[in-house]
Amino acid sequence: MVNYRRKIVKIILNKTELNSKSKIRAKLEQFLPSFKNVSRYYNEDEIFSLILSAIRINEANIINIEKIKSRIYYYIDIEKIKNWIETKLVPNTIQIDVDDKELLNLLIFSLAMPYKMLKGETRATMSEKTRRGKGRDFEQIFSDTFVGKIGEVVFKQFAKQNFGKDIILDWKISREIGSFKSDIVGSKKIVSIKSTDTLESIWAEAPTNADYGILIKVSLPKDFFMKILAHISSLEKLLNFVKEKIQKDITSDGTMDLVNFIKETAYSEKMIIKAFTCGFFKTFDSTLKHQGVKLTYLGGEFEIYEEKHIVTCEGLKYLYQEWNNFFNDIFS
Repeated sequence: MVNYRRKIVKIILNKTELNSKSKIRAKLEQFLPSFKNVSRYYNEDEIFSLILSAIRINEANIINIEKIKSRIYYYIDIEKIKNWIETKLVPNTIQIDVDDKELLNLLIFSLAMPYKMLKGETRATMSEKTRRGKGRDFEQIFSDTFVGKIGEVVFKQFAKQNFGKDIILDWKISREIGSFKSDIVGSKKIVSIKSTDTLESIWAEAPTNADYGILIKVSLPKDFFMKILAHISSLEKLLNFVKEKIQKDITSDGTMDLVNFIKETAYSEKMIIKAFTCGFFKTFDSTLKHQGVKLTYLGGEFEIYEEKHIVTCEGLKYLYQEWNNFFNDIFS
């Protein structure tokens, strides 16, 4: 049901609907094209995921909660969503393309990490820091490393573009596993930069010894490695090599079709990474959560699986002066 009061459009959800991602999507479907246009960077699926995270923690007070008799209703204010997009999401979103030098550093770092593990040149193991003891293969380690550190590349550009700060990143792979060191080289405080490709995530995290935590949400193509190869023409060289070897083999017609399909798909759109710097938080005793603790949000709860500092995105600082204070603190 859509409620029009004082020309303010509000979407009404009950508790059951609030707990369902698909039901929230259905309620907001007619507004997604408008949200996408306001956001400038994101497609409809991406902007929905970002809005869903804001709904789940009632960011910017976009939800008004009312209890009528024994039932609770949640009113989502469409104009407040648009305002959140315009004032927080858009100003803190940047784009990175494949020519970015730090992105290329990350690519090499991510390719080297599993090799370093296999050769025993780092104490990190193939199953380190995985849940339920599940091992990871080469490709998974590469992907996890890339996604985990892409936030550092994003933040370097964010700091330079918006504040004129030159951030130095560490691309060395240490043999030892010590306590966490700052993701920003030369900072006088321990800063943790976390990135996630789950746009609907609502949690910002930092290790137990960190002074600050920063959260970056990244819209990364699922075939990002293939798109990088396509951009530098390595993919085309591979496909041409295959075509040259099999083009005279009449039994390989199906393979030729697949070669053409891969080429058309990989080159269909340019490799662009869109990233939202959600903000930062300073760690305190109150932000430290212990294993097994359950944190609630609108529509569910989240169990802590390891001790760490954690806050919701609503608790992050993101205003210009707040960032200036942050940089003064870590570099002064």
